[in-house]
Amino acid sequence: MSEAGRATGKVLVLGDDTRSFLACVRSLGRAGLTVHAGPANFRSPALASRYIAAVHDLPPWMDDGAAWLAAMRDLLAAQRFDLVIPCNETALLPLDRHRAELAPLARLAIPGEAAIEVLFDKVATRELAQRLGVPVAPGRTLRAEEDAAAAIAELGAPVLVKPRHSYTLERLAVRGKVQLAEDAAQLAHAMAGADPAATLLEGFVAGRGLGVSVLASGGRVLQAFEHHRVHEHSGSSYYRVSAPLSPDLLAACEAITAALDYTGLAMFEFRRDAAGRWVLLEVNARPWGSMPLPLALGIDFPFRWYRLLVAGEETRAVAYRAGVHGRNLLPDLQSLRASLLRRELGPGAKARIAASWAAGLLRPLWGREVHDVLVRDDPRPALAELAGAAREGAERLARHIPGVPRRRARGLLRAAGRSEGRARIVFVCQGNICRSPFAAALLRSMLEPARTGNDIEVRSAGMMPWPGRASSADAINTAAQRGIDLSAHRSAWLSPAEAQAATVLIVFDETNRAALLDRYPAGAARLLRLGDIAGIGAIADPWGRGTGAYETAYDNIERAVRALAEELAG
Repeated sequence: MSEAGRATGKVLVLGDDTRSFLACVRSLGRAGLTVHAGPANFRSPALASRYIAAVHDLPPWMDDGAAWLAAMRDLLAAQRFDLVIPCNETALLPLDRHRAELAPLARLAIPGEAAIEVLFDKVATRELAQRLGVPVAPGRTLRAEEDAAAAIAELGAPVLVKPRHSYTLERLAVRGKVQLAEDAAQLAHAMAGADPAATLLEGFVAGRGLGVSVLASGGRVLQAFEHHRVHEHSGSSYYRVSAPLSPDLLAACEAITAALDYTGLAMFEFRRDAAGRWVLLEVNARPWGSMPLPLALGIDFPFRWYRLLVAGEETRAVAYRAGVHGRNLLPDLQSLRASLLRRELGPGAKARIAASWAAGLLRPLWGREVHDVLVRDDPRPALAELAGAAREGAERLARHIPGVPRRRARGLLRAAGRSEGRARIVFVCQGNICRSPFAAALLRSMLEPARTGNDIEVRSAGMMPWPGRASSADAINTAAQRGIDLSAHRSAWLSPAEAQAATVLIVFDETNRAALLDRYPAGAARLLRLGDIAGIGAIADPWGRGTGAYETAYDNIERAVRALAEELAG
């Protein structure tokens, strides 16, 4: 600490979201620390924060992690950070794997190895909770020969089918999907092909979502904060309210923290029904999405975490106001829209939802609501978020104006065909195993051999950092029927060099487009959607949807690539 009472160190925060990442950045920056960012999304509004001094481009962890490790080691050696804070599993798990190599270069704000083994494994978390007498939902791991009807009878309906790990280092590009099965048929579908050892079946517990956030040192809770979800949508909450600490929930957190000798931040998720019965759902052993609310109420979890890890200071618990709401405005608007579009809700129910949401907008007038993104001392992230939403809206509108997408696509292709030197056309989808390799091979087959060898290079890549995967059997068979051999194809990640060198970047749907621009914003002027060339719009990803989906996708790709080849020839 400096003589003025402000910190003078330097911290690297890995992430880019407008919730946990931005809360950490603001907390540390306000304390006087120099904050650097390591994002995956370079269009994130959070990067506009006044408290970010530098942004670093680190490669994603993939293959054996060698490229990521080399880049991280070089960055830590050059910058001499006091602390590295990962705000998500995709940043935390690589740090855990390489803690022996990186710990001598900077302190790592990650749990101990024993805590990671338990808290990042839903089955292990349940088992620890049960040993400690902490209630959990009825559940168990999937059996090898599971009968869906019997499972429904045992656990009740609906049943949640959960991956044991949300992320694994081996499949870091893919988040495990939680599925809700209302009946035996849905459950059988959700279980199909699942790995029994890596899958958890859990009975759904109705009630309200609660969270207890803690800062702990050596198994002792130094500070706790409780919030209750107000609006919930697709497993997330973008509107919540501070609440007094519940002694029974806090005791459960303290028992688990003590059992793991835990040091660091964690958020314990619970669900409580109308009768007051509650269960532990999971533990987030990293910065969490609801952190802006306690930060706004004076519970400065990130900076106190920094002081604990860097200076060994165990700060005292402080009180906070209950009944203050925290809102992440744009996502909460999106969840409202989703609720109003639900067909099973009648007009009366929808009117009540809209009225309740609108009434909440008055709370800031009497100091009972704070916003995650819009804050007085750091308004630029909120302004960037609004500007981004406006741009997206304008682009969506333009895509629906007849003729506009096709004219833009044709203009880009004609410019590529007339460009001096060798043109590079790169097809980009998510995994580079279905659509992009087929489109690239098809275009090469349609162009004159002399052109593809001399003045036009055609390539494909994916935004998912999971290289070396083969195309699926459905992709290989459907492509073979159209004269294209994908049997030797292996997926590749779209590297910065490949993205920069491309004359034209061709995507297939809005998911591809957003993923590409998040990573390479400068590619916007060279980006087009393949279906726009032929006036057919987005070409959906057929992966995992059966032979019929592949046939439809490949028919659309063939039609669009033919039009593309004609434009290049012209």
